[in-house]
Amino acid sequence: MEQTPYRKVDFDHGHCLEIFDDSRKIGADAWVVIMTATMKIPVEMSLFTSKPLADNEFDDILDTLGSPIEYRYRLERNMILGHEKDAVLENLVNTFLENTGRYVANPKFPEKLALKEYRDRVEKRARKR
Repeated sequence: MEQTPYRKVDFDHGHCLEIFDDSRKIGADAWVVIMTATMKIPVEMSLFTSKPLADNEFDDILDTLGSPIEYRYRLERNMILGHEKDAVLENLVNTFLENTGRYVANPKFPEKLALKEYRDRVEKRARKR
């Protein structure tokens, strides 16, 4: 199912945050209001600017993560009356952008996310052995 973005936010680091209304009706006049924010980040050598990576380090990161990686954040409120749905969604979006929006807007966010995902997967792989 193709989603239509509720709002798009372009950041100076060149990536776009898409916010979706994934709300669904759960009763005659009751909704679960769901806001999902996603950002697709291509894993490219140019992403890693804090410290230069050797080609084999980058290759391992790319092999481990694939490309693109995706940042995903979800907020939901349950049992919202139909006439309150739009206001609740707008409030969730605004709260997310005020709090987390500054974090994802940081120029180092895409690189830090990729490195964290990589470390997490390497640690998980090591625990399985």
